[in-house]
Amino acid sequence: MSNLEVMVMFVVSIELFLGTSLNGFIVLLHCIIWVKTRKISLSDFIILNLALSRIILLGIMMFDTVLSIFYPHLQNVGILMQIIDIFWMFTNNLIICLTTCLSVLYCLKIANFSHQAFLWLKWRVSHVIWGIWGGSGLYSFFSALAMILKFSEYADLSQMKLSGNYSEEVKKKLTNYYVLHILGLLWSVIPLCVSLLSSVLLFLSLVRHTRQMKHHANGTRDLSTMAHVRATKVILSSFILFIGYFLNLFLAMSSHFFPRPKQAVMIWRLFFIAYPSIQTFVLILENRKVKQAFIKMFQVKKWRLKCTPWELSPKT
Repeated sequence: MSNLEVMVMFVVSIELFLGTSLNGFIVLLHCIIWVKTRKISLSDFIILNLALSRIILLGIMMFDTVLSIFYPHLQNVGILMQIIDIFWMFTNNLIICLTTCLSVLYCLKIANFSHQAFLWLKWRVSHVIWGIWGGSGLYSFFSALAMILKFSEYADLSQMKLSGNYSEEVKKKLTNYYVLHILGLLWSVIPLCVSLLSSVLLFLSLVRHTRQMKHHANGTRDLSTMAHVRATKVILSSFILFIGYFLNLFLAMSSHFFPRPKQAVMIWRLFFIAYPSIQTFVLILENRKVKQAFIKMFQVKKWRLKCTPWELSPKT
């Protein structure tokens, strides 16, 4: 293993541990609340599925990292790479769609506009979100299906490359394949635009609400302002992280055209695995219920560390 590979494995292991722990905490918390109350809100249900999808994505990324470092020759096997990329494409697009779904939910729940179209969507927010939810599954399925169709060509080209029959024509076809792979990122454009629209609408609603507050006395309206601010922070941070993730993904898929493609992919992989962890951490900070449970968990651990064994034992 080279120094770069050792560094990548070390950083990836830390990112994987943090990401799995944070998302695992969210899953455990919402499952406990769901079992106790026997009900779950729409936003909590989306957050729960978002955390589960991120855990799966982190596992796929870790497996791909180990494979690329310890068994690089297996990445030229068409069927194995096909399975990894199909699962990655489906899970990745599902996370993007669920994040967009959460942005739309916050926008419709918190933002206030008098336009008839917005009010129509606001009154039917549950139907709108469930419609987006179902569309997210179909969206992810068709993106994975498109990946399957591409791999039939890639497998043939890889076998020609391994057999030594690597002519200019094969090289040109392989380049065209990677170009099509990059164009596959267009699947993310629609959710990106919807997230941007939700962010803009929520921000405009916050600005208008703040102006209205200047002409009224402070009171219960402060709660609305706080809700606006929290939702705006979550949506804007998710959108900014989404843009960064999208750019890193574009550069990683373009690494075939770099002088050292393997090293480039390893570096970009560090950013991929950091994305689910950072986004989850922001969600914990801005979600009051999750944040309180997170702080309480650390307070209990801190108290247990300070207490002596006989202080922890039950009194008779």
